[in-house]
Amino acid sequence: MAPGLVGLSLSYALVLTFAQVFFTQWYSSLCNYIISVERIKQFMNIPPEPPAIVEDKRPPFSWPSEGKIELQDLKIRYRQNAPLVLKGITCTFREGARVGVVGRTGSGKTTLISALFRLVEPESGKILIDGLDICYIGLKDLRMKLSIIPQEPTLFRGSVRTNLDPSGLYSDDEIWKVEPINSK
Repeated sequence: MAPGLVGLSLSYALVLTFAQVFFTQWYSSLCNYIISVERIKQFMNIPPEPPAIVEDKRPPFSWPSEGKIELQDLKIRYRQNAPLVLKGITCTFREGARVGVVGRTGSGKTTLISALFRLVEPESGKILIDGLDICYIGLKDLRMKLSIIPQEPTLFRGSVRTNLDPSGLYSDDEIWKVEPINSK
């Protein structure tokens, strides 16, 4: 083969390789831009959360005083036409009990916790904490009174004090005087 044809073939091979890389990057960027528009469209149609405070349904200041949680025929689905994720759970968690929620992947552990904090609203059934149905109170009133210890406890940025009382509701003396609850 003539050396000129070999050189021409190699130069065309390099040009085609660079063109393929350029068009692949361009196509990937185009896909990302289209997905961004789809996400913005989805975010424009998110239904609002329930109100933070419902004045005529505010729980007492001392609520929850005992900590008894009752689930009565709780059914949850994530979207309107999606299948049920929790299918009629009925159980009671005694006051003062330490509860560990365990199970296989997809068994509903995260959904149960999401329902307690009303990140997802029940399709039907009730969640009662000390006899008060949490589906009717404001989200701020509910979420300020509940806490959870995650599987991998991690302190967030800031001091230990701000991690114990992120809302700044208690004085340093009150925090130091807190005593652990004895389990029953």
